[in-house]
Amino acid sequence: MRALSQDLRNKISAAVAAARSARPINVVAIAEEIQNRNPHENVAFEDILSCVLDIAQCTGEPILFERRPSTAEGAEINGRATRYAGSIDN
Repeated sequence: MRALSQDLRNKISAAVAAARSARPINVVAIAEEIQNRNPHENVAFEDILSCVLDIAQCTGEPILFERRPSTAEGAEINGRATRYAGSIDN
């Protein structure tokens, strides 16, 4: 695991603290957001995720491991749901 800069660790801590109000804490979503907002850090997603998880576990709050679907994935999921719901009505 690559050592994270103190600035990046501070950003991760702040993001986890902010997420405590929206329980459960989605560690994957936080790690993706941190990585996307800090490309200049050039840190592997897994390293960021590990740090987010470590900090989130210290809060005692429930933790969620869920990736946000991309726009295309969301449309596909919504499309399937719509077709399925439509077939029930017929």
